[in-house]
Amino acid sequence: MITYKHLALLVPLAYLLSGCVVPAASSRTSAHFAEQSAQIRVVALLPSEIKIYQIDAGGVREEIEAWSVQARNNVVTAVENELRAKLNAAVKTLNEESLPEEKARLQETRALYSAVSTMILLHTYPNPNFTGYVFEEKIKNFDYSLGSAVSDLAKGAQALLLLDAEDHVWTGGRQALQALGIILGIAASVATRTLVIPQLGGGTGVRAALVDSRTGDILWINVVGAGAGKDLRDLASAKEMVSQLFKDFPTTYDSEANESR
Repeated sequence: MITYKHLALLVPLAYLLSGCVVPAASSRTSAHFAEQSAQIRVVALLPSEIKIYQIDAGGVREEIEAWSVQARNNVVTAVENELRAKLNAAVKTLNEESLPEEKARLQETRALYSAVSTMILLHTYPNPNFTGYVFEEKIKNFDYSLGSAVSDLAKGAQALLLLDAEDHVWTGGRQALQALGIILGIAASVATRTLVIPQLGGGTGVRAALVDSRTGDILWINVVGAGAGKDLRDLASAKEMVSQLFKDFPTTYDSEANESR
């Protein structure tokens, strides 16, 4: 029996890393976005969890810290630029050292966000791997919150941006194994007249959520994934993924009011 605890572990990876189940223009937006976003002058970008893993031929994955740092710099820079352009707001990028007294609150917020975003993905994003969980009412009336306690992390900002990403780099041995799988798949396709190309997993995924720092309401959330061909260690590739993430970010805020700030 699959429980919500199991889904909390499985669903985010299914969406972030499958590379095929996340539709275009897939963001979810609160009905109160226009009203609440008009008040945003500063966005606090919370410490981001961006990790790059190496996967060997046996399927064992290991985080490479230097790669994670490089990818984090690329993704955060791209997100900062998108936020400034979309909201016409200043961006305050925080790190662990910026929140010494709020460390426990940050950990609690991350854990709560993980649970809530799992429910958002499960109930508002159709997925053939998890049928029967999508609620049309949740899509039409998107209303999720992390609670007003997140205000402790705002540092004067009117909104928080939570960001996480994963990427996977194959070793030469794993690439060779995939190539062999393609050859065998083509052979099987000829025999069965059905295209069969095995995939060994991995991929690139980026997820972000904009949260009202006063109420904890999730104003906007989106997730994008790519099965192959992206590398967050590369600045151009990171920019492309982030651009896709913000592609349908709502722009219904009062632009004249923002320009007069």
